[in-house]
Amino acid sequence: MKDIYSMDITEIDDFDDLHAPTGIIADMQQKAASLYGADRAWISVNGSSAAIEAALISVCCAGEKLIMPRASHKSVYFAAEVGRMDPVYISQEVAGDHRVLLPPDPERIAQACDENPDAKCVLVTSPTYEGLIADIRSISDAVHSRGKVLVVDGAHGAHLGFAFGEKIIEAGADLAIVSLHKMLPSPTQTALLLSAPSMRSCYGRISHHMQVFQSSSPSYVLMAGIDECLNYMESRLQEDNLKAKALAEKFRADLSDIHGLDVSAYPSSDPLKVVIRSVIDAKELYRRLREDHHIQCEMYGPGYVLAMFSPADDERSFDRLRDALFSISDELKVRGEDQDGDENLPMMDSYADIPRRAMSASEALEKESFAAPRTEITEGSISASYICLYPPGIPIVIPGEIIDKKVADRVNAYADAGMNVTGLSGDRIMIVKEHE
Repeated sequence: MKDIYSMDITEIDDFDDLHAPTGIIADMQQKAASLYGADRAWISVNGSSAAIEAALISVCCAGEKLIMPRASHKSVYFAAEVGRMDPVYISQEVAGDHRVLLPPDPERIAQACDENPDAKCVLVTSPTYEGLIADIRSISDAVHSRGKVLVVDGAHGAHLGFAFGEKIIEAGADLAIVSLHKMLPSPTQTALLLSAPSMRSCYGRISHHMQVFQSSSPSYVLMAGIDECLNYMESRLQEDNLKAKALAEKFRADLSDIHGLDVSAYPSSDPLKVVIRSVIDAKELYRRLREDHHIQCEMYGPGYVLAMFSPADDERSFDRLRDALFSISDELKVRGEDQDGDENLPMMDSYADIPRRAMSASEALEKESFAAPRTEITEGSISASYICLYPPGIPIVIPGEIIDKKVADRVNAYADAGMNVTGLSGDRIMIVKEHE
């Protein structure tokens, strides 16, 4: 990959066509399907977002119900918006420390299916951004026994099912999306859409929509990166995952009694994702790791910092983060920092208090809007934009939803804490302009 210009070609003779593959790209997609235990695979050079949008729009038509957790990635909302679907939200519980959301619950999904027998499809996210893995087998049983299609946003789980975890299609999903670039050695923007045999009747629609959401001139540099990643998976991933899992277990054991910090794993979670809870402000912990120890973490959220390892990391990576956390812990002891600096920051909730919907997202985006100061929002205003804490890109409020006090307080608290809140126009929120 050093001389990328030599690979930056187009659909010339013998190099196939991503949108009508019959040669080397078709072979590569079949290899990907085989590695993941799928019947068919489609390459995405526009990330998991394009694959999620193509999958959902291929399954759900305009006006049809899509059952989904309220805490879904914004690409799911974009699919519902563009496809003019009718989203039905389900809530998720939170971990006992109120730091992160637990994966979708099979019983809650079954209940939503029973309450919405006309729903066409169920979308769940597993693993979550923090690495918590859902019981896909039980969810699949609940969904399929009620005659619905199961789509899994598995963007952060491309490495699962190789030595630890489970492959999403083999666990029972009809369609699954994985981002090769998130946890595996593949260029940013590379992903796969995977299918079980149950979706063969939709393959024509899926292929069409994968064209709709991608460039007509897909990058051969990115596809070459995918090809190299598949070779890595075939030759080394199983072994690397075993080593990384053992190193992650030792890492947590070494830090089990550390003062002021907690890296213990949540149940059913990816061992390579590390949620670091701290008695000090998460933003401050994130800053210290980056500036003092030159460790770039994934994000800081309400009450925690998220770090991650890749399957290819060796002992040096684990030791660097371990030593940095010991150093910070020693500073906490000396300075006596033992107060939760995030105590005034809203922790994750169950998303049970879902904002009321005044209109669909597509309707709200078609209406005239204006920018209102976020600290002066009139309760009852209708949002005209997607406001997300990013990462992970889960909307706090979407277009068409009514902004209540809880929503406004959350947006303001996150913004005031310096967290990356997307969808704001400067320091203002776009509001649907009401007409007489």
